[in-house]
Amino acid sequence: MDRRKRSRGRQKIAIQRISKSSDCFATFSKRRLGLFSKASELATLCGVDVGVVVYSPTGRPSSFFHPTMESVLTRVGWWGGGGDDTSRLLEACARSRGRQLARMLDGLGREVRAEEEREKRLGEESGGRWWWEEGGGGIRVWLEELKARLEEEINVRSRDRMLRVHYLDDDDEEEEA
Repeated sequence: MDRRKRSRGRQKIAIQRISKSSDCFATFSKRRLGLFSKASELATLCGVDVGVVVYSPTGRPSSFFHPTMESVLTRVGWWGGGGDDTSRLLEACARSRGRQLARMLDGLGREVRAEEEREKRLGEESGGRWWWEEGGGGIRVWLEELKARLEEEINVRSRDRMLRVHYLDDDDEEEEA
């Protein structure tokens, strides 16, 4: 029998004030990050300006703005600065950098997925065993092959160097004659 305590899993909770302060702080922390994540997704997917300000149960403010706080508050009319050239330039730079970072993140995600597929393929080809799981035999064979290739490369380079030296000696003899 499995005697581990079974969790209740993910359950729907009643939307009402949480009375226990430690539970309230933990819930706020988790949900605040989820809220900011959703705001970021909304800005990325729809290309909209987003501003979220949240005060914690202790009164500490947290905020998320895209592309910048100034641009969002200026559009709402709460920022003293108008749409001057500097603020528009900063906003354009922030948007451009955000798009660039999103492209980089997408590229990294593709690379990770490709490496996971490659690892899966290699695992299938090796029968699910890797060289470090073969008791050292796999790495020894690989090292011996590497040593042989390096020795062959050294021999080829030495032979080439000897031929070059011999060729130069022949040129010197012809010049002396």
